[in-house]
Amino acid sequence: MNDKDYFSAYIKKTETECPLPDESVGHTIASMLIGHRMGLYDRAVTQADKVLGLLKDTDHIPEALACAVLIVRSDAMQNMPEQVTIKSSFDWEGHDPSQEDSPIISGDDTEYAFDEDSFKWLAVLLPEEKADVRDAYMLDTALMLLYGVAVCSSPMDEQAMEEHLYDYLIQRLGLYRKE
Repeated sequence: MNDKDYFSAYIKKTETECPLPDESVGHTIASMLIGHRMGLYDRAVTQADKVLGLLKDTDHIPEALACAVLIVRSDAMQNMPEQVTIKSSFDWEGHDPSQEDSPIISGDDTEYAFDEDSFKWLAVLLPEEKADVRDAYMLDTALMLLYGVAVCSSPMDEQAMEEHLYDYLIQRLGLYRKE
């Protein structure tokens, strides 16, 4: 099975077990993912904070989902100083919500590592011989999980995510799959 077929099967599996009951969380996740991929890290952080707030109000959300959001948020926080575009999360009053007193999360994502209960939600498990790329793996699998969840809960965002993320995620998936 090639990587595209494998990823499509993973998306189908995520759709069958989709943990999100409404489109607003999925849309916010899609916005976070696209912002992250386009290098709009302040926007990704702002959207991640919104997602985490929405997840608190939703019952029966797998821990892996919140963990994935925290991993992407942590990576965006780490990359924000290198952002070369104009701040993308200004509100109407010109205030940058990403500079509020939200908790700063360090670049070390070990506290957000996926545990064994999360494995059923991940596209691929990290092969033992690739333990040296653990941090990249954590981000890549978080992006894949969130992509699948956003597609199943917010179909209106599927085309935009496919344009910005699909090929990238297929390439990343190929790094971890055993032939």
